[in-house]
Amino acid sequence: MNIYWCTTRHFQGDLCATTQVAIIRNFISAGYKITVLGPDLPNADFEWNHIPFKQSSIKGRKASSLGKKIQPYLKSNVNSDDILFIDWPLVGSLSSFAEKNNIRWVCIDRSPPADSNIYAQLQRRVWKKAWRLVHYSVKKNGPCIGGAVVSDPHRNLIVDNFSLEKKNLCVVHAGFDSVLFGRNQNKTLSKPIQMVYHGKMDRNRGILKLILLLDALLERGLSAKLNLIGSGDLDAHLLNLSAAHSGLEFHGPVAHEKIPEMLRMNAIGLLPMPKLPAWEIASPLKRSEYLASGLLVLGINHQGHQLPVVIEDSEWYQLFTQQTFVEDATNQIVKWNEKNNFSTLSNLARDYAESYLEWKVTTQSLIEWVESFSE
Repeated sequence: MNIYWCTTRHFQGDLCATTQVAIIRNFISAGYKITVLGPDLPNADFEWNHIPFKQSSIKGRKASSLGKKIQPYLKSNVNSDDILFIDWPLVGSLSSFAEKNNIRWVCIDRSPPADSNIYAQLQRRVWKKAWRLVHYSVKKNGPCIGGAVVSDPHRNLIVDNFSLEKKNLCVVHAGFDSVLFGRNQNKTLSKPIQMVYHGKMDRNRGILKLILLLDALLERGLSAKLNLIGSGDLDAHLLNLSAAHSGLEFHGPVAHEKIPEMLRMNAIGLLPMPKLPAWEIASPLKRSEYLASGLLVLGINHQGHQLPVVIEDSEWYQLFTQQTFVEDATNQIVKWNEKNNFSTLSNLARDYAESYLEWKVTTQSLIEWVESFSE
């Protein structure tokens, strides 16, 4: 079977493309042929057919212009035996081609609009339209087989708002590459205790609360350091803070291939994203990469941060309420430090990641789901 993936993802410098690459590689391993149609080419060699298309540089018109460029290619190359994966921003432009030609298609929703600005509000209209088109096709027994989402809460949101059945939605949790991300070799919580957050440095992600955590640890007499890796609207503020705070290091944006080594230099991974709709349905890539690196994890307690498979006695993964996070996280780090069992907990975190979060595990559900509609 040939799969054509119509995507808005930039494979050059976009960390979110990590997920897409993993899905593509595992479909290829399962015997599928993949063609990616998108705005650019990957920097490195790649195993699939990848065709770039120009798009508008005007914000708000990028996806629509890309869809118009992709349409002629689909008309000339795709037939009824193939299947289309369509990122949700392109569904409005491309689903009509699939419907008219009776070509099976899937809405890929890896990133619902998460920001709070006017542009995000416009994006939400496009996102809702995409899922309404999925609903219309499924209900009339059209060629759409449903959509791929990132978490169980995300699936529940789509079911509740767009009247789809769970069987038409496949959950693909964020995973990790076991070759890139190796076990943490530290035996104890080193001094200073190294903590890390990597991802976007935006105000709506609760990052400034992590600096309060750092200060609370220092007040308790613990030597600690907070490493922030990424870029966003807090860049200037974080640069100023790091210049005045010896325990805070703002690394800025870092190439994804350097992330595994940097994570292994830390002991604790942080998930500060607050209890907001966008984060409650998330499946953070960083969560998988923290655990794969053997980091102990502290975060805000909401659905988006819950482990995809809950197990008993996960001392290495602790979530606290938003209001008491700084105090509770400080107490937890003090407890870890006193118990001196970092090596044991680190290995348990890695064991969990290998069992439930390796890409081969998380993407298998999508392969099996697609095949169930091909029988």
